[in-house]
Amino acid sequence: MRPNSTYRFLWKVVGEDEQILYNCGKRTQAVFAISGLLFLLLSLMGILSYRYVFNGIFKIPTISWLLALIWTIIIFNIYKLNLSTLSANKPKYSAGYVISLFIRIVFMVLIGITLIKPLEAFIFNNSLSKGLSEVITKKIENNSRKSNMYFDVEIASVNEELSQLSRQTNEGRISIGNEKFNFLNEKKQMLLEEKGRTLSETHNLFNPSNLFFIGLLVFNKENPWIWFFTLSFLVIFLLPLFLKFSVSPRGKYVQDRIALQKQMILEEYGKFKLLYPEVFGNFSKSQVVWEENYEDSPFNTQRKPNNIQLGKESDFLNQIHGL
Repeated sequence: MRPNSTYRFLWKVVGEDEQILYNCGKRTQAVFAISGLLFLLLSLMGILSYRYVFNGIFKIPTISWLLALIWTIIIFNIYKLNLSTLSANKPKYSAGYVISLFIRIVFMVLIGITLIKPLEAFIFNNSLSKGLSEVITKKIENNSRKSNMYFDVEIASVNEELSQLSRQTNEGRISIGNEKFNFLNEKKQMLLEEKGRTLSETHNLFNPSNLFFIGLLVFNKENPWIWFFTLSFLVIFLLPLFLKFSVSPRGKYVQDRIALQKQMILEEYGKFKLLYPEVFGNFSKSQVVWEENYEDSPFNTQRKPNNIQLGKESDFLNQIHGL
């Protein structure tokens, strides 16, 4: 099937080789076109999600779009690298391959969670705002109560001292100037100003920007059902991986890809062997020998047979005695 421009574009989006897919069957071409379409949709969702995060932190809408775009490009290039370098279909699966695949999937799941959680908050913004407001209110109340208690005690102490001085002065028990009264009144005024400033700073400290991630945590804690939404999205997020696994390991796509990779490796290995003697500039090419111990170098899976003939003990003794 001759692919149209849309198919070719979607293949490039997901990082697949157009030359290989060009001669594949309709089903294989459609599988990777769907994978590319999913990749595009997920990228757009990523921009919305990360923009919500950056705007929630910095409160700068225009810059948030730019930061979200840059971050999405970085994240989805990593995602595409995991997909394009994955040999999803093999006749045999070694333990190393399974471990590597597991690590890749875990990494992709983590990427998916960083994308879906802000997106959930964006979709259910009213619930998040309500939860965040409750958190802010509680924190402001707790900190304000502690601050008020401290300043009220200090101000009460100053008032008590002023009352005591006034009483003693009126009774004629002590005779002091206005300096002491002025000092205490200034101290009282300073405490009142500090109290107001502290309360204002408390309100500024616990604003939505500073508590954005706490709001996300509260939202997920109070709405456990949201994890079903998260799991559903993760399935969609990993769907390009599942689609790649759906391609037969003995089909044309996999076989052509393996053949192309093998050809590239052999070409590079051939160039290496030609250039290897040049490293030893002081020696002639006949003196520099590249020894290969495997039949299928550079893949090194079939070792050459050892043709060295070992003699018997009697042969060794005969050689010593010159027999």
